Amino acid sequence: MTYDFFANKSDKINLLDFIFRETDLKIYDLASSYGQEILEYKTTDEIVTKFDLENAGHLSPTFQLWTQRFGGDIFFRKVDLNPKYCNGHTFRYSTDGWGLIQLYFGGHKDNVLFHSHIGHFNEKGALKWQDTNKVIDSVDKWNWKIIEQTSRQLKNQIHNKLAAKKVGRYGVLLGANILSNSGTKLLGIIS
Repeated sequence: MTYDFFANKSDKINLLDFIFRETDLKIYDLASSYGQEILEYKTTDEIVTKFDLENAGHLSPTFQLWTQRFGGDIFFRKVDLNPKYCNGHTFRYSTDGWGLIQLYFGGHKDNVLFHSHIGHFNEKGALKWQDTNKVIDSVDKWNWKIIEQTSRQLKNQIHNKLAAKKVGRYGVLLGANILSNSGTKLLGIIS
């Protein structure tokens, strides 16, 4: 399942508040900073303090969502880096697991609001790629029914409760709608 939507900083905070208050999902970095380990965030304030949720264009924060109800394990994989291309750093970590739900926040830059995204593998897609990654556990350990229910819950919250309007397949959340009405272009939507 994939779902794209437009959100400004206040919209992102509202979504994060929902995740922390109304679900049992844990939020982790998709990838760590150079030379750092993956962080788990336990509050919206931790995320707001670390990341610029308003600016940064398409290079905004990216997260992995997981709960024990998903069945499979979450893995923090060390990634070796070439220090020549990474300001002298030799490693970072990535958060891996077949049934993780990705949450990518788009930013606002040069009067353009980039879309945000939630998505995850389904069982069929994960099985197709399982042989390419022997580090993470097998696809059959994941509870795909629970993963799909959880992602539908997130999509419902975004699309049906937080969105001020829909444009095509995108939900445009309240703050993003205000930006759009004041002339900000929503990337991916043709006016």
